[in-house]
Amino acid sequence: MSKRRLARELSACNYSLKAARALTPVVSALLITGCQTLWWGHSDGDIPVAEPRTLASLTSLNTEPATELNERGGTPEQLPADRVSLEAVMRSYQDLLPLVEDPVKQITIRHRLADLEFARAERILTDSAEDDLSGAIAAYTSLLADYPERDGNDQIYYQLARAYELRGMTSEQLGALDALVADYPGAAYWEEAQFRRGDILFINGRYSEAEQAFDEVTRASSARNSDSSFEMNAHYMKGWSQFKQGDYQQALYSYIAVLDLIMPVEGLAEMPDQPYQTLSEDLFRVFGLSLSYLDGAETLQSLFRQTGSRPYETLVYDRYASLLIERERYTDAIAVFDAYVEERPRSRWAPRYSMRAIDTLELAGFDKFIPDRKAGFVESYGIYSDFWPEADHETQAYIESQLERLLPELADRHYLLAGEERKNARKPQTPRNHEANRSERSLSADEHYRQAAAYYAEFAATFPDHPRTPERLFLLAETYVDLREWPDAISAFERVAYDFPAAGSAFDRAAEAGYASVLAYREYARSWMAETTVDLFALQEMQQLNRLRFVNAYPEDPRGPRVYYIALQREFDQQNLEEVIPMAERLATWTPAADPMLVTEALLLAGHSLFELGRYAEAEQTYRDALAMMAAEDDRRSGIEENMAAAVFRQAEQLARAGNLDAAVSEYLRVGAVAPASILNANAQYDAASLLVGAARWDEAINVLTGFRSRFPDHELIQTVPSKLALAYRETGQWEKAGDELNLMVTMATTPEERRQNLQIAAELYDQAGNQAKAIDTWRQYANRHPEPADTFMEAANRLAELYQIRGDIEKRNFWLNRQMEKVDQSPELVDERMRYLAASASATLARGALARYDSIRLTLPLNKSMVAKTNALETAVRAYQKTASYGLSSYATEAGYQIAHIYSRLGADLMDSERPEGLSELELSQYELLLEEQAYPFEDNAIDIHEQNILRAREGIFDEWIQRSYESLRRLLPGRYNKPEVTAEVVHELG
Repeated sequence: MSKRRLARELSACNYSLKAARALTPVVSALLITGCQTLWWGHSDGDIPVAEPRTLASLTSLNTEPATELNERGGTPEQLPADRVSLEAVMRSYQDLLPLVEDPVKQITIRHRLADLEFARAERILTDSAEDDLSGAIAAYTSLLADYPERDGNDQIYYQLARAYELRGMTSEQLGALDALVADYPGAAYWEEAQFRRGDILFINGRYSEAEQAFDEVTRASSARNSDSSFEMNAHYMKGWSQFKQGDYQQALYSYIAVLDLIMPVEGLAEMPDQPYQTLSEDLFRVFGLSLSYLDGAETLQSLFRQTGSRPYETLVYDRYASLLIERERYTDAIAVFDAYVEERPRSRWAPRYSMRAIDTLELAGFDKFIPDRKAGFVESYGIYSDFWPEADHETQAYIESQLERLLPELADRHYLLAGEERKNARKPQTPRNHEANRSERSLSADEHYRQAAAYYAEFAATFPDHPRTPERLFLLAETYVDLREWPDAISAFERVAYDFPAAGSAFDRAAEAGYASVLAYREYARSWMAETTVDLFALQEMQQLNRLRFVNAYPEDPRGPRVYYIALQREFDQQNLEEVIPMAERLATWTPAADPMLVTEALLLAGHSLFELGRYAEAEQTYRDALAMMAAEDDRRSGIEENMAAAVFRQAEQLARAGNLDAAVSEYLRVGAVAPASILNANAQYDAASLLVGAARWDEAINVLTGFRSRFPDHELIQTVPSKLALAYRETGQWEKAGDELNLMVTMATTPEERRQNLQIAAELYDQAGNQAKAIDTWRQYANRHPEPADTFMEAANRLAELYQIRGDIEKRNFWLNRQMEKVDQSPELVDERMRYLAASASATLARGALARYDSIRLTLPLNKSMVAKTNALETAVRAYQKTASYGLSSYATEAGYQIAHIYSRLGADLMDSERPEGLSELELSQYELLLEEQAYPFEDNAIDIHEQNILRAREGIFDEWIQRSYESLRRLLPGRYNKPEVTAEVVHELG
């Protein structure tokens, strides 16, 4: 309703402004509305148009007297209504009245004239605001006075009351209405009259009587079951009357009755349209005032429990809460919202009112309680609540719109509180401030983190496609990191990194999330030591997949190569060598280029893998590539060179096994070229030499072996070189060098037997080389150090005697000849034929020496002196030959026999050939010679005996040089016996 229309209605009502001002502003508004609803009609101009069955309608009914009279006869024909003026009609009735004799018709005409007068005065009042109602009032009162028992007086009372109302004569108006309702209970205008009575009584402050009047209206309307607008207004004003009397509870029932009439639609939760909107607003306002005078929200709950649920119940709660908020009674308003939610927890309005309560807390500045309220909203209406599945689509959409804001807000709050709690926990806590902190924060840091995680997770579950879901998942993951709950952190990070297409997300930290999942796995791995082997392997495999997933999804991320290298290293640790090689190649060709250090490490792992797989040539090249990228001062260079040398070494071994000798030797020798400082260089040189020795390529072997010895004098295999070189030298005829190597082997020998053998061979090689000095020295060392075995000692001593003989050192020769004899003489029963032979030979040699000394002594004068020397020499020589014969070797025994005989024979001859003293006569000389013969004869005789004994050996089948010479000596000494010519019998070849 516009302000102009409202002013016009107020003018028509002419209510006392003084009375209105005495009421509260709210009541004033309601009174205005009451006037509006009481006054009828919708005006198209200055004259109101009455609705049927109202006081105004009576005027229009009575402005047609011409028609009615004409029908009953005697009246002029009616002119058209728009061409007949009111005054003309009145004059017609005034002229007609004296002419009518019928009393009934007279009353009717007078009634018509009174109505016309009232209409005329009303028009003047409307046009000029001049009061000219006296005539109409006088006419009505005159009729009532003249005809008090008339049946139609109810209409007159009604019009009279209306006239009084226009003049502001409230008491008179009330009296007319009282008469109408009291005397005419069945009148058509009874309800309206009763209502107007109540209205006047209310204005006059007679609230109890007003309540009764309004109650009568409601009863009558209910009895007729009509749709009269008076029923609604009566309930409304009845409620006001009760309100004015302080009967707020009963007033509420009256307001409910009004709402039942104007808001009957099931499910209506919004204000009705015109014509009831203003009334409804005022009604809700007084409804709220009544509740405020009672127990507020509790009263409202109780009210609807008594009356039953109403379609507009939600609106009542809403308007009451709004009134409370308007009056800054925020706590009461929140209680109203809470009451509704408690009463109707499954209502579609419950989440809305829960949010209204939160909004009210914010408006009131009650920040302390807001977080718990918001948390309660999430718990009660979120997707995990019992409410959510039953909510309609529109309600779910509303809840989502709130959760979109609340979930991040709550999560962020708990996250910040967790951080503060942890920070405070690190500070020294006195008993006082510790208790203060705990009173402000009932949750621990971990509990706050868990709450934050729950809200972040719920946001992601509620809004899986929301642009901010990746961000919330990232925060969720960070929260789990703070809680050290690594599996959940990893899962959240991975969702951010891989579940949201980059083009469809405004969140630009996907790559960071992927890397964060890698870091989270690294921290998680620190706790795996307690896992079983199977579980540990499964976890490690998951971690490996996580790394690869990151680098494959974000290959251009600068952290990718490092993560990929760790994955590569994992494959290497698990000995998945076939995987390592292509992974290393990928890292080496990464775009943009990876850190050279990482590439170097990857190449090293690839090199190790290739080496383990036996792909040594590739391994060598990979190591070479790694070295090329490595700084010169890198301490690992020597190790990599060593690996490269090993790769070359293995290639050589493969070639050697394949029988490719030349290539194998070349590869072994290449080890030194590839890595001169490699510890394998010596082994490679040695193995190359061994191959050459095995292939009898002696000159090459000698070169390699001598090079090996010169470069690696301290190598563990150095002691084996002399034997190989000795063999190579012997095979190439380099005897002295071979002997030198054997001599070295003597010093390196670990056992006496080994030394003995090496010394013997060395001596033999020196002999073979013709180096007498080295041979003598070596044989002497052997003989002096190794008296056993006896047979070898005998050979060594014999060779020494021979060598000294060659050198003319008879003394040393004789020493070793005697050593041979001594050796055999020590254990004659243990010697073999060769030893006996050598001893006999040595003895014979010594005997020959004694014989030579004997032979060299000439018998000179004085004979007695020279004879002593001669006989001493004889004895020595004889004993020497006797020693020789004692060894039992026929060859030396026959020589001994012959030489002993020779010695005796020679002594006799030497006596005969000795010098003759000078100055002897012939006789003396003859006697002297005879004497010599006597002295010589026994010696000669002994010689013959010995020769004869010697030739007896011929009977044993021995006929050597010495027996033959004994025969010859006997022919000379005993020619008669031994110098006879032989007689040979002829052989008859033919008989007859």
